[in-house]
Amino acid sequence: VACLIDGQPWDLSRVLEASCTLELLKFDDPRGKEVFWHSSAHILGQALEVSLGSLLVVGPATDGGFFYDSCTPDHSTIKASDAPELEKQVARIAKEKQVFERLVMTKDEALEMFSYSPFKTDTIMNKVP
Repeated sequence: VACLIDGQPWDLSRVLEASCTLELLKFDDPRGKEVFWHSSAHILGQALEVSLGSLLVVGPATDGGFFYDSCTPDHSTIKASDAPELEKQVARIAKEKQVFERLVMTKDEALEMFSYSPFKTDTIMNKVP
């Protein structure tokens, strides 16, 4: 699922920059579960955007899985009746096997990238030095 390089989380597609110690993480390791659930939250977030037009707020992995806080355009509550469409979108996205790509950018670049979302820009302004 994931790996640690010299004890630090490392994307499997990220280039190794020097001689290092590699530790592979599987799903039966809590750290492997965290990476898997973090990735799963990204898939759920995309499904929320596509299905409901939601703006994403925060979507962390938790001890028992993951979630994604979001805001629908009309500020309505997501209902059980929304689940089939969300599940359909999640299945479609997972089937596409989209690549998770780590992007390194400046704070200003991140603000520009997420300028459409007041929630993401607030997070960037308050969490990124």
